[in-house]
Amino acid sequence: GAWFPNPCRSISLVTMLRGLAIATLAVAASAFQAPAVVTPGLRSASVCSLQMQADGMSRRDVLKNAAAFGLAAAPAIANADVEYPNVPYLGGGDQIDVNNANIRVYTKLPGMYPNIAGLIVKNGPFKSVDEIYQIKGLSSEQKNVIKKYEGNLVALDVAPEYREDVFNNGLYR
Repeated sequence: GAWFPNPCRSISLVTMLRGLAIATLAVAASAFQAPAVVTPGLRSASVCSLQMQADGMSRRDVLKNAAAFGLAAAPAIANADVEYPNVPYLGGGDQIDVNNANIRVYTKLPGMYPNIAGLIVKNGPFKSVDEIYQIKGLSSEQKNVIKKYEGNLVALDVAPEYREDVFNNGLYR
């Protein structure tokens, strides 16, 4: 749920490409070994470098291949869908998405945070804003506060990458 990352969540293209880019950098960095340190039972850097040369691979070859891969991956990274189209509804605008916005966003609406906001994020997702009024335990006073801000609330489709952060987005003061 909200406290632990979902291991079944699909990994985005951007995340995969970032991981691949990091792996490529690690391979490129491995071509540059630290100065030889003789440690019993371990191969020294110079021995590894000699082995690389004996295998017909030089540091230049490793870097050239890493650079070629980086150039090939760049268009895919550039075309990846990086931005969630409903970001303005996560707290950056006048309207709040009741299905994906973090609980702290409700501090913009006096009277909503923390009690009503907690009930909303705990009982979501909702198909419509009207469903919020069906939350068990809402007092008539709380329903009046929700009614006051009903025009500021929207119920958009659930985005798993944001839904998991509705209680704790990891930002601390």
